[in-house]
Amino acid sequence: MKNVALTVSGNRYEIKLEDAFADFVNKDLQEAGINLHQDNKADKLLKAYLRLAKQATSYENEIELLIETLDGL
Repeated sequence: MKNVALTVSGNRYEIKLEDAFADFVNKDLQEAGINLHQDNKADKLLKAYLRLAKQATSYENEIELLIETLDGL
């Protein structure tokens, strides 16, 4: 287990996650412009969430298209 920690609007949040998932979360937060060692504004966290939500929607659409393609074979 690893800790993922960040500060938003002066409040520090820490959570323990499985190692691989913690690594993914830390990397994704950094790629989204979240600074893990300084205070962040709430809008940055919202933008990071929306970035992931967009990716998830895209993956769901791709999966549905693949299922439709396989059903047509």
